[in-house]
Amino acid sequence: MRTDFQLYLRGDSWLHRLDPRVKLAFVVTATLLAFMYPFAWMQLGLIATCSLLLLTARVPAQRILRLWRNMSIVMLLIFVLSALFAGGDSPILFSLGPLNVRVAGIEQGALLALRLLALAMVFAVWLYTTDQTDMVRGFVALHMPYEWGLTLALAFRYLPTFGSLYARIKDAQQARGLDLDAGSLRERVQAYQPILIALVVSALRHGEALGWALEARGLGASDHRTVFKPLHMRRPDWLAAGFLALIVILATILRVF
Repeated sequence: MRTDFQLYLRGDSWLHRLDPRVKLAFVVTATLLAFMYPFAWMQLGLIATCSLLLLTARVPAQRILRLWRNMSIVMLLIFVLSALFAGGDSPILFSLGPLNVRVAGIEQGALLALRLLALAMVFAVWLYTTDQTDMVRGFVALHMPYEWGLTLALAFRYLPTFGSLYARIKDAQQARGLDLDAGSLRERVQAYQPILIALVVSALRHGEALGWALEARGLGASDHRTVFKPLHMRRPDWLAAGFLALIVILATILRVF
């Protein structure tokens, strides 16, 4: 079953074929640019660049718009809080009771909101086009602890599973007469208890089965690990890595001087 929790989108585009280490380097480079240049134009540039990359990777435009829509609520919250409580001694635009909305607060809120969307788009380029297995292979090839990649891959692998499981349990309980919208806030929270209990029990069963599966595959049995499919940098990978390195060098020089 396909859900919004499913991040990886299968495909055979140039971005899907790119080495996972290079895509991880892109995430690091773009994150550095977002914080190295705290300006709205940089955040907008990252958002536009990542959107174009996803479109060239044949990621549906509806999926990109859905990400924007999901981030819009958090962005609006950040903008409002910054506008109301930040700004220092900058000029006051208007007042809302005891709160003063200042020019610097609005500017800072807009920057933080755009930066949040930019970072979400940057990670979407990596997560939408990189299979969980390739993530682990990339971490291992970079001589990082394989547990990091394995933990991340398992999280992304089981998010869709538990998302679908939660939806099925919720529908089943509502079909049996459970009303989640009636009563006070406390009663609504208590109405979710049967759903959460069933979800925890199912999670424990999945965890037990996963533990058996990992033990059967000899996880942690030996310190010497072998690689089934070693990664090899191809010419496009080297070109992309060189381009990213050039961007970091130029951005650092421009920022310093």
